[in-house]
This record gives sequence, C-alpha cells and structure tokens, in this order.
Amino acid sequence: IRDILLENGVDLSIHADGYEEGIWTMHGEEDELEETKPKLQWYIALSGVFWIISLLYAVGGTWDSFKYFGLISVSLATPKIAMKAYTTLRRLQFDTNCMMLFATLGAIGLSEYSEAAAVAFLFSLSEWLESMSTSRARNALSSIAKLRPERARVQQENGTNKFIIVPATSVSVGSVVSVPTGDKIPCDGVVYEGSSTVDESSLTGESRPIQKSPGDMVSGGTINTGRAQLLVKTTSLANDSAVARLIRLVEEAQVNRSPTEMLIDEVAKRYTPVVVLAAISMCTFPWMMSAEIGREWTKMGLITIVIACPCALIISTPVTYVAGIAAAAQMGIVVKGGAHFEAIARVNRIAFDKTGTLTKGDFKLLHLREWNKTFKRERVLQYLYAMEMNASHPLALALTSAAKSENVSVPEKWGIQDHRSLDGEGVVARINKKKVYVGNMRLFERLGLLHRLPDKELDFAKKWMEQGCTVGFLSVEGAGIVASYCVADAVRTEAKDVVSSIRKFDIEPVMLTGDNTKAALHIGQCVGLSIENIKSQLLPHEKLDYIKGVVAESENNFEKIFPCSFQRRNDLIMMCGDGVNDAPALAMADVGVAMGAGAAIAMDSADVTLLDSDLHKLLKLVELSKRVSWTIIENVAFSLFVKLIVMTLTFAGYTNLWAAIGSDVGAMLVVTANGMKLLPSKKSIKNQSGYDAKRIEGGDIEEQVQLI
Repeated sequence: IRDILLENGVDLSIHADGYEEGIWTMHGEEDELEETKPKLQWYIALSGVFWIISLLYAVGGTWDSFKYFGLISVSLATPKIAMKAYTTLRRLQFDTNCMMLFATLGAIGLSEYSEAAAVAFLFSLSEWLESMSTSRARNALSSIAKLRPERARVQQENGTNKFIIVPATSVSVGSVVSVPTGDKIPCDGVVYEGSSTVDESSLTGESRPIQKSPGDMVSGGTINTGRAQLLVKTTSLANDSAVARLIRLVEEAQVNRSPTEMLIDEVAKRYTPVVVLAAISMCTFPWMMSAEIGREWTKMGLITIVIACPCALIISTPVTYVAGIAAAAQMGIVVKGGAHFEAIARVNRIAFDKTGTLTKGDFKLLHLREWNKTFKRERVLQYLYAMEMNASHPLALALTSAAKSENVSVPEKWGIQDHRSLDGEGVVARINKKKVYVGNMRLFERLGLLHRLPDKELDFAKKWMEQGCTVGFLSVEGAGIVASYCVADAVRTEAKDVVSSIRKFDIEPVMLTGDNTKAALHIGQCVGLSIENIKSQLLPHEKLDYIKGVVAESENNFEKIFPCSFQRRNDLIMMCGDGVNDAPALAMADVGVAMGAGAAIAMDSADVTLLDSDLHKLLKLVELSKRVSWTIIENVAFSLFVKLIVMTLTFAGYTNLWAAIGSDVGAMLVVTANGMKLLPSKKSIKNQSGYDAKRIEGGDIEEQVQLI
C-alpha cells in the first residue's frame, strides 16, 4: 500500500502498522496464559460482614436490634439474584434464583432478617465458590486452547534468508517457515531443513521430545526444544492443523450432553415446580387455621424451597464431564462428550483391528520369489511398484519401498489403466493392455489361478504363513502367477500387556483382520488372545457385519430381560482401529476409537481419538471412563442423601433457613471438588507464546525482517 501511494505522488509517513518491534500484535491480546482466578465481589463480602453482625441478635436484650443489619446484608446481595430471577420469570420459567429470591422475601415477611441475610449471602457466595472450584477445569481447557500458535516466521522469497513475522492464520500451504529453538511450529508440515527435537506433549501427551529431521512430519502447536533451527514447509493451514482440530473437538465435546446429564436436568425441571407449588401451599393454607400454625408452616415452606434447590444435583454431572474431557485431552486423548465416557464404562468387549493397531503397521518385504524366466526380479518389482505406488495401505508401502531400495522405477512408456482396489483382496489394473493382479491368496483362489501354482512355490507360501507373515502374489494376463512375496509387521511392544490388562476390567479382547488365518493366529497368540477371539480373513464389510451382529445380539438379549425398563445396556462393544479401512466398523460400534496412522483422518468421525499410537492410552481411557462414571454416581447419591437428611430434620423441627442454605452450598462444593479430582494433580502447563520479548529487545529481530 505504501509503495502504491508513493508511486502516485502521495507523501506519507507510517506511525503505526500493527507491528511492535518486529512482531505482529493484536491490541488487548496476551500471549501469556493467565489462569482464571475468580474474585469475590466487594458487595458480597460486605453482605457477609453484615450477616455475621446480625447474628448478634441471638444474645438477646439490647442486642435484639442487631437483626436489622440483616436487611443491609440482603440489600447488598439480593439485587443480582433479583435481576436473574426477573429474566427467568419473563421467559415463563423458574430456576434457583427465583427460589432463593422467594425464600429471602418470605423470611423478611416473617421478620427473620438474619435468616433472610443467610439465604441471600450464602447463595451469592456459592456462585463464587463454584467458580473457584471449577476454575482448575477451565484452566485446563484454556491451556488446550492456548496450543494454537499465534505467529509464524515466513520466508519472504524462495531461496532467500529473509523472514517476516505474520499471524499464523495467514500462512498459506507450501510456505517455508522458520522455527528457532523454543518457538511453536505454526502449521502442520514437513521438515525442509535442519535437525532438532520437538516437544509433542501438548498434542499427544508424550513427554519425551521426538527427533525430527528433513522429511519428517511435524504438527502445528508443538515446540522446537532442540538446539537447532528447523525450516518447515507447510502442508495445511493453521486452522486445518491437527492441533486446531483438537481444540475444536474439545470445545464441541463440552456441548455434547450425555443421557445422564439430560435425565437429571429433565427431573430437576419437572420436580422443581412441584416442590415450589407444595412450598407455596405450606406458606398459605395453614394461615387459615391460626397465625401461629401459619407462621410455623411458612417457615418450613421456605426451608423446603431452599432444600429443593437442585444446584448440587444439576452441577454434579457436567462438572465431572468437563474435568474428564480436560484430563483426557491432556493425555493426548480426544473424547467427544460425556456420553462416550458413560458408554466406555459399560463396554464388555473390545474389537481390535490388527494392522496398525495391535501391530505397528510398518511392513517390510522379507521374501520375493519369481520363477518365470520372462519375469525376472527387476521386472516383478516394476509391476509391483506400478500397481501399488498410488495406494496408502501399509502393505503397498512395503512393496514400493522395496522397489525404491533396489533403484527400480516404472518405465515411462508403460500405460496403466483401469486401476482399482478389490476390498480385502488386492488391486487390479491394465498395464500395457494386459490385466495384472496383485493380492492375497483369497483373490487368486477366486480367480482360479492358485491351483496352477507350482507345488514348490505353494509350499513356500504355506511356510511363510506359518511364520506369521502376510503372503501375496502377482499375476499377469497370459502368464498366470509369476511371483510370490511375503511381508511382515512387528507386534507393538505394549500390545500383550494391554490385552492382558484389558481383561482385568472384565472386558473381552477380540482381533478382527483380513489377513490369512495362520498369520492371524500367530499375531493373536503373540499378544495373548485365545483362538476363538481371533477372527481372520474378514473383508471390510465382514468386519462391519461382525460389529452389527454383536450390537444386535446385545440389544435383543437386553430387551428380553428388561422389556419395559429405563436400564441401559452394560455389554457394549468398542471398535479400535486406525480408521483407514475400518471406518464403517468404527461408526457402527457403540464406541469407535481411532488411533495410529489414520487417527488424524478419523478424528472428526470417531467417538474417541488417541493422538498417537501408544495402546497404553486405551487403558488410561477405560480407567478414566470408569472413574468418571463412579464419580457421577457418587455425586448424585450424595446430593440426594443430603437433601433427604435436611428435609427429615426440617419436618422434625431441628433446622432453619441458614442451615438449609448452608447444607445446599456445602453439597455443591463437595460434588464439585469430587469431580475436580479427575484432573491430573500437576499444575496446568503454561505454553509459551513462541517469542521471547527479551530476545526481541536484545536485537535478535530487527523490525519486521530477521536475517537467519
């Protein structure tokens, strides 16, 4: 803009352009994460002082006039309650503010000024105490939101060493960004130059820094903790990065309400008007009998209104879910709402996909045999490379990597047409007008080619399968099967321990795989699965049918036992896979958990996402879900128990208004603190903004351009 104006003869000088000492700044925004610390309002504190003074009336005699200090306390604490109650009543609704206002005015009408002050002050105080108690959960969620990078150092021109600092959201795909030590990586990308360690704990929960070198993928929001600068070529916009999607999902998860939460709200919505109507009846009809009886019953009616206030009951569930969601996110687990915690707590079977879940999904070509003189090793690798180079399955990557390692490439003159995938079998295409197949034994049995395989080669294939390898073949039209190969995948080191630990939760592990039976049995036995729980040679739709069958059987059995019950099924099934080729099964299961290579892709559709490939996180998820479920039961039971005790004491004549409101506030604080125990005990991590003001002041960054 400046250059255009100068070219047109406009004389100008720039006083401020949005940059401060080389940094793009948004006024009013701070990079430092500030934890929420609710402050007690002065009028509430003063209201409490006057309430305490009013209690001196109990001394009697000349001290009796001190009860009028209760009116001052009420005048300080009530206006905010009254405004909220007025807003609610205008919508033809009735909430806790209305109940407390009614109780306060009723106590004043009975000249019980100290008790009116107790209701107004303690209820106002309870809101502040609730904010204090839940601030830890809010701070945990805020720390997740702060993972989003604010700024980026973008290369101005390709091949130059000039970088300009701009908002991370303005970085385009394909840009080269500089990430010095201690800075956040602004967007997902690939390391272009440099070698350093990156702290991914904010995204995956993994505390150990990961070594990154040219060609390695990095995620936006992670931090360069090594001693060298990284140059990163971006592959996505800041708003489309894995960390941005994580933030969105965590925010959305707070809105998704569970069945228990909705049930409690519905009960509170229905029973509150009934209790209020009963309390109004207690405060009115007894006066027809006598003033003394009317006064006594009015007091009990006001106490009933206070006791009926469902504060503790309503807050008992959402505060627990928020703490659970925050705790899971800090461990690198995204749970899309409290409903999934409830479902996981009732799971009694977990179906694991094999490739990429129980195994690492990192296949290697172990053996390649060719027996047709026309198709030597190089020619076979050319065919395999041509057929698999555009596929994303781990098996395909193993074959293409083997071809590359032997410097084999696809001839430019080859014409590849009609390439398509055969679900659970392999791929087919036309190369130089000849139909070519690459796939497993089932494919070639269907094609009627397997019986033509030389006995010697069939024996080799069977031997490979007995060793737990995945076996495949290559056929070319006119020549039949011309080669066989075997690839192997390593079992995750933690898989056996996880499978064993899962059983301690009374959950039965099952493995679903499209691999051959012998290879499946070998892997299954390595991780400790029983033979009956190893389901092999399954096509993607057969995995889906298995999940459908389990869900349908569970629902039918449940309806036979509880045909007219509000009970919920306790034999749910969880599907855990990489989301690459088992997405339908993940969607059909009661709970779908995506992890591994496809986790980023499946993040938006899965119920739960493990942001790295550590199966131990699945154990943490199950344990956390059990704790969340039990905490909710504890909170609801405690809330109802307190109300029952206080109501009993009320009708026995052993309580009063301030004791009733005190018990309600106390119960609310107890259930809130009980929910907060789900959060990790360590302090919230304060994420640096990525730019050190001291370095800037020291001259490392001059104006908007830094020479690297």
